[in-house]
Amino acid sequence: MKFIVDRMLGRLTTWLRLLGYDTVSASDFALEGKEDEFLLRFAGQKRILITRDRTLRSRAERAGIRVCLVNSDAVMEQLEEMLSHYDIDLEPKMVRCTICNALIRKVRPKELGMLKREDYVPDALVEEGIEFWICDSCGKVYWEGSHWDNIHKRLEKLRERMAVERPLTKS
Repeated sequence: MKFIVDRMLGRLTTWLRLLGYDTVSASDFALEGKEDEFLLRFAGQKRILITRDRTLRSRAERAGIRVCLVNSDAVMEQLEEMLSHYDIDLEPKMVRCTICNALIRKVRPKELGMLKREDYVPDALVEEGIEFWICDSCGKVYWEGSHWDNIHKRLEKLRERMAVERPLTKS
């Protein structure tokens, strides 16, 4: 699944990218008041439009574009709303840049010195032998630090809440 997300859903964009989904955001572009047209055109390219705008949802539906309207302001609740429509894998992956949506790659051992030299990460982390990923498009560096544990905890709570609200039925 590929998504395109309106400007009102920036945090959801980040989470979808954390989960490995190709997610374009209207916020990634200077649209000068033409956001709706951009979203509809881009969504027509086999992307699911995610929006909080009811009018945009109606326009997308009339154009035959797959669209998901989310209502909540809270990002975990937005993910929960999406789960009611789509089979989203709630396991985070080091695949996409959360900033620019480009694919990221593991930093090669010979590049570790560059991480220290350019102050991308604390020197102590490089010396600990931690794995790093880098976005060749924007230069953002990633690693599985304490924030990664927090991501897992939040997603586990969401999985638990979904299991309670929508228990599996036996046939």
